[in-house]
Amino acid sequence: MRKIFHSKHFNDADVKRNFYLNIFDGAIFAFAMSFVSLQTVFPILVKKISGSDFAIGLIPVVWAAGFNFPQILVANHIRKLPFKKPWMLKTALAQRFPWLFIAILVLFFLEDLSPEVALICILASLGLAAVGGSINFPGWFDLFSKITPVQLRGRQFAYRSVLGAALGVFGGVVVVVVLDAYEYPQNFGILFLLTFFTMMVSYIFLLLLKEDKPNPSTQLLGHTEFYKRLFTIVRKEKNYRNFLVSDALMMLANMSHAFFAVYAVEKFSLPDSYAGTFTIVMMASMIIGSLYFGYIADKHGHKINLLWASAFIGVACLIAILSPIIELYYFVFVGAALNIILLQVSRITIVAEICSEDDRPTYVALTNVVIAPFILSGMFGGIITNVFGYNTLFSMSIVFSIITFLWLMVKVVEPRKILQPVQSN
Repeated sequence: MRKIFHSKHFNDADVKRNFYLNIFDGAIFAFAMSFVSLQTVFPILVKKISGSDFAIGLIPVVWAAGFNFPQILVANHIRKLPFKKPWMLKTALAQRFPWLFIAILVLFFLEDLSPEVALICILASLGLAAVGGSINFPGWFDLFSKITPVQLRGRQFAYRSVLGAALGVFGGVVVVVVLDAYEYPQNFGILFLLTFFTMMVSYIFLLLLKEDKPNPSTQLLGHTEFYKRLFTIVRKEKNYRNFLVSDALMMLANMSHAFFAVYAVEKFSLPDSYAGTFTIVMMASMIIGSLYFGYIADKHGHKINLLWASAFIGVACLIAILSPIIELYYFVFVGAALNIILLQVSRITIVAEICSEDDRPTYVALTNVVIAPFILSGMFGGIITNVFGYNTLFSMSIVFSIITFLWLMVKVVEPRKILQPVQSN
């Protein structure tokens, strides 16, 4: 970090202060999620409740539906707000409390419910957490972009991810210990409770962020005019439209994520506590990937990272198909982790460079709404697995990863190569 702080961008004490606070917020939030990872822990809980691969496929569907759709309903309101922090703080609580609901449900009520009702309650609570994150995200991201110079955003996400992954390794150890030491379902309930309390610690750092200058949109639009403009953006902005296609293809390639851990447990006859081991592997991989790819993004732009993301998910699926032993299968989680971290660093960040400062909340929300129908790929993944098996699903993901890579390579232009002013705060 020393090299960064020699930069002219860190002459401003508020920039440096906010830089650290954003890192700690993101890292601790990631630490919280490591206890109930949607790639390792949550699928195993859903499998134990329902015994269904289709239900596992619903996890990314519920999460993506809840996270993607509501954003567009609040984006125009957020554009008009001179200060984004008050909105961000209110909605951040809505993002956190559903995890407490899940903890209470699992600890005190799960055993008395039928599998069908229990599954509905668990997925509904997950959906509420996603909706809370959805209405929070456009305001949070606009605030983040507002207080972070463009040349530091890639590394900002990278350092958040590195520290979060380092803490997540410890989180994986906690998962192993808790799942082994306590009986089901109390062991999973304890993990959800840890998730909630850790998320509330991250909230403290959000409270301390400093937002001095207002930035209301210079172009105030009525709701009807705002929604009409969304269609105009997609129709006229060719590079953005091509990015949206690549983003949708990436989601199709990533429909295999939720099945990696469950497949490993079944294929190699592993205990549930291996979910913690898989989490440790993923978090350790994220530490290495975050540092390198955050630097690459700031140096060369975010397109190259998205190319790598498509490649890594394809490699992960190939290893899942071919690996005869669990030691080799660990590399599936390496590839999955690198795919996740690359998307965290570059997926939305590239959108902030494609659009103007005024349009950041609009483009961010529009991006997630346009690709929202592709969340059904997770549900179809469960159907495919039930009918044809895991290898068919992984093979389809490989095909989509190749198509994504080629589309990105040929159709999407790195925004920094386009002759237009770059927004920097």
